[in-house]
Amino acid sequence: MKTVARLMRALIARSRPFVFALRRFWVRCSRPGVVLGDGVALAPGVLLQATDGGGVVIGRRCTISRGVSIVAMGARIEIGDDTFVGPWSTLTAKAGLRIGNDCLIAERVTLRDQNHDIRNGNVVPLREAGYQSAPIVVGDDVWIAAGVVVLKGVTVGDGAVIAANAVVVRDVGRREIAGGVPAKILGHRDRAVGE
Repeated sequence: MKTVARLMRALIARSRPFVFALRRFWVRCSRPGVVLGDGVALAPGVLLQATDGGGVVIGRRCTISRGVSIVAMGARIEIGDDTFVGPWSTLTAKAGLRIGNDCLIAERVTLRDQNHDIRNGNVVPLREAGYQSAPIVVGDDVWIAAGVVVLKGVTVGDGAVIAANAVVVRDVGRREIAGGVPAKILGHRDRAVGE
C-alpha cells in the first residue's frame, strides 16, 4: 500500500507542470484577453472575464482561490508575481486595476474602480445613468485583510496594511497601516504602535 501511495505522489508531482500548461492553454483558448503567467494556481470556481476590449494579466506563481471573480470591462487588470488572492474576492475594473508583486489579499475583499453615477438619477434611471470610474493601484508587498473594500481612484503604497473590514476611499501611503469605515491611518509599519 505504501508503494502505491509513493507512486501516486510521484506521478502527481511530475504531472503538475503539465497540468499548469494545460490550464494556461485552456484559459488562452476559452478566455480571450486573459493571460496567465507560469505556475499560476487557479482554484475551482474562479471567474476570469475580459469584455469590451479589456484584459486580465496574472503574473507568475500567483494563487487565485475558490470563488474569486476577476472582471475587466474595457480596462486592464494586472496582478503581479507571487500574489495571493483569497476566496470569494472580487476584482472589477472599468478604468484600470494594478496589484503589485508579493501581495496578500484575504477572503471577501472587493477592489472596484467604478460607482454608478448617482447625480443623473433624477433625470434617468440609475441603470442608465452610467458610471464614475478611476484606476486603483496597489503597490508591492501589501496586505489587505478580510472583508476590505477599496474604491475608485485609490492608491495603496508599497508595504501598506489594510485592517479587516475597512472601506478605503483615500490613498494609503507606503508602509502605512489603515483601518475603519472610512479607513484612516492608524500607524506605520516602521514605528511602534502609539509612537
